[in-house]
Amino acid sequence: MNYWDKKLIREQLDKKLSKFKPILNTPVPNGGWVKTIRKALGMSTYDLANKTGVDQSRISRIEYSEAKQEIKLSTLKRIADGLGVKFVYGFVPEHDLEEIVRQQALKIARKRLNRIDHSMKLELQGLSDKEQEKALNDLIDKILIEEPKNFWDQ
Repeated sequence: MNYWDKKLIREQLDKKLSKFKPILNTPVPNGGWVKTIRKALGMSTYDLANKTGVDQSRISRIEYSEAKQEIKLSTLKRIADGLGVKFVYGFVPEHDLEEIVRQQALKIARKRLNRIDHSMKLELQGLSDKEQEKALNDLIDKILIEEPKNFWDQ
C-alpha cells in the first residue's frame, strides 16, 4: 500500500473518530463505571450476580479490577449486558492520525536537516530561515512518501 492510500485511510478514520473526541474529557468515576452504573440503577452486587451468572463475591472483585484498569474486555461486556447497557471499546486519538504521522516525519526531517545544515555552515553555506522551512517541508513529504522502515524508531 502506498503513501496516498495510507493517507486516505488515515483521513477517513480521522473523520469517523472525530465524533468521539468530546468523550476524551469525560473522567472515569472514582469507583469505575461498573460500580457507578450499578449503584445508579439501584442494583446490588447480588442482583448483578444473578443477571450475569457470576458469583456475587466476584462482582466486587470485578468492580475493583475495573477501577484499577486490570480487567478483561470480555468481562466488561458480560457485566454491561447484565447492567442493560452497551459496552463500547475503542481508541480516540487526541490529535488526528494524519497529524501524528506528520509530527513523526517532522522529527525525522529535523534530525536529517540539522546534520546537513551543520555541515553546510562549516563550509559557510548555511540555509536561511526561509530556505530551511522549505527544505523541511520538502523533506517531510519525501519521508512520508518513502516510508522508511525505522519511521517509528526515532
